[in-house]
Amino acid sequence: MKAPLIVLVSLLVASAAVYFGSFLLPDSYEVRRSIVVNAKPEKVFPYLNNPTKWEEWNAWNKTYDPTMIRLYGGPLTGKGAYQEWNGDKVGMVKVHFTDSTPPTELYYKQLTKGEEFETIGIFSLEPLEDGTRVVWQQRTRVADDIYNRYRGFFKKLKTEQETEQSLVSLKTLLEPVSKAESKLRLANKKATARYSSGLLPVL
Repeated sequence: MKAPLIVLVSLLVASAAVYFGSFLLPDSYEVRRSIVVNAKPEKVFPYLNNPTKWEEWNAWNKTYDPTMIRLYGGPLTGKGAYQEWNGDKVGMVKVHFTDSTPPTELYYKQLTKGEEFETIGIFSLEPLEDGTRVVWQQRTRVADDIYNRYRGFFKKLKTEQETEQSLVSLKTLLEPVSKAESKLRLANKKATARYSSGLLPVL
């Protein structure tokens, strides 16, 4: 009798913890990430302001979801431009550019099918002496119930990973390593490895 009772009590305690823990979770979340790109804002901004360029750096792409299909509409760039994508993994999403101030700011709204609230996104570009700081902010509300509060918590973690991955891809896209530089780095690594293994004489 003791074992079933212990299991029952444990389940009740766990259920209570999940229920009351949901009240500690916010009804909205914000993701903010930044990266420094070795390029001027005028060079970086077109990759954000043109929805057809997003697939070159965004984490949601055909590599992640081979079934993904993209559609575009409105003007080619800036306010009013929009993109839609649909796929087995990414779902059905529409991103609509609501305001654009080249080459420093871009505002957009993102609506995912099945979600009650939109995501408000902002790209801010800050010129630096050695390049541009790109700041990406995303704010999303979640429905005020236990299930969606926990769902929002895990979705925030996923969004953070996707945002970081996208910014790194953008940086890589804008800072390509030349073939000569790549060969030089490889040669230096090989030389270092040979020296560490004792294959090269110490002078």
